[in-house]
Amino acid sequence: MRFLVLLLSLGALLVPQLAGAGTIAVQPEADVGLPFWCDWGYDWEERCYADDGPRIPVGGVDDKVWRAALRFPLRQVPAAATITSARLRLLHDGTCVAPRLATVTCEGGSFWLDAHRIVGADWFDEREVELDERLAGSAVLFDSAATTALSFDVTGLVRLWHERLAPNNGLLLKLTEWQEGHEVGGPAFPSGSFPDPAVRPRLIVMYTSRGG
Repeated sequence: MRFLVLLLSLGALLVPQLAGAGTIAVQPEADVGLPFWCDWGYDWEERCYADDGPRIPVGGVDDKVWRAALRFPLRQVPAAATITSARLRLLHDGTCVAPRLATVTCEGGSFWLDAHRIVGADWFDEREVELDERLAGSAVLFDSAATTALSFDVTGLVRLWHERLAPNNGLLLKLTEWQEGHEVGGPAFPSGSFPDPAVRPRLIVMYTSRGG
């Protein structure tokens, strides 16, 4: 019996113990609306600009397609932790994009949104930022006229960032390929600089860590 107790005691010492679990809500350190499919000819500087205002647009207008870039720092996650879940949460308040980025009240209808990993570190190095074509997450806005919260499961991508298997250059939100196009419209989400902090984007990260 004493031998069995000794073995159990040694096993408890050798097996890593669960030190704790945590959940953090990370605000974006940068977010911006980027123009795609824009005519880069005459007066392109006036029309094909990036927008870093209080909203991040996702959708098509008359002369461009808007996509939104967001970057979330992971400094609060312990280096030895294992990420169990990561979700991008956005609040849609019934506001949509329109020509010249004048926001309007959405008329209803659904939008399918995809998240992709951004490849390049500098979002403004090229006219259109390079993205990984593989899907990192998706969500559906079923009624654009209603106020609702969207959640994108981006656990796989955030794990790559945390484990340094891919550089954290942020993620890009866009309408899904079959829906994206000029004059399609789309949501204009509150950004990280929106006056009301409660509706700003968040990356909700859950993790566990083990002791020695």
